[in-house]
Amino acid sequence: MIMAVGLAAMLCAGCLENAPGTAEKNRSASVIALALNDSLVRENIPIDTGDYEIVEVGPVQYGQTGPKGNFSGTFTGVIFRCCGSGSLYHVIIDDENATVLSQYWQWVKEPLPCSGAEPPKEYSTLEEVSSGLSRGCTLAYPASVPVGYHLSLVREYGEPCPRQDIVYTSERNELRFVQVCPGYPPYAFAISGEAGMEIEIGDARGEFVRGVGQNQIAWVDEHGSYWLIGDLQKEDLLEVASSVKPFHQQSGAYANPQQDRIHLGAEA
Repeated sequence: MIMAVGLAAMLCAGCLENAPGTAEKNRSASVIALALNDSLVRENIPIDTGDYEIVEVGPVQYGQTGPKGNFSGTFTGVIFRCCGSGSLYHVIIDDENATVLSQYWQWVKEPLPCSGAEPPKEYSTLEEVSSGLSRGCTLAYPASVPVGYHLSLVREYGEPCPRQDIVYTSERNELRFVQVCPGYPPYAFAISGEAGMEIEIGDARGEFVRGVGQNQIAWVDEHGSYWLIGDLQKEDLLEVASSVKPFHQQSGAYANPQQDRIHLGAEA
């Protein structure tokens, strides 16, 4: 989960500063970054694996009493949900002083999807994970990724919710491609943001969902179900999604295929 993609070009001096909503968007990105870097947050939320979503960012009323004095005011709250649970993790940020004031769980009792699964196997090449997949499941991958992104690792999850999770990273950002083979449960940690927008990926129909800090495209074809998640704007995600194709294992040493590079558009 990463906060921002650089603009390809600036149309005029001061355009960004004066663009409607830009200041609020930058402030939200800043407080999300503070929350993600907090050590207690990272103990409670699986930041590194990406199995979480940011549900909401907005103003909250908060106060404290104690030996160091009393205070109250309006601060910024970041709400996380993780592990497929309905429980919410609240983080309250004093953005003026760049500090985390408080964090707490809002527990909801319900069974967790995909509970009891073994830790995923991790690979450094697509060939390694492709060779271990069951019959009838063909590994897919994006043949084009944004400039500056490189394959970081591939996770293979087993029962009860098998899936392949291909992670691409740049200097600051992360792009995740999740594949679930036919006949298995859908991805339990997909973004549930505002109402989805119907789109087309090749001959398949899909859905674009705008989240907080990251967006998602989801679609289905004869090889399985897919989710592409990152902080790219819709057009850039769609270009990556449109390049997805089956991976065919190459002979020789384990190596990753050459991938085309996409030049990003404006900020997500």
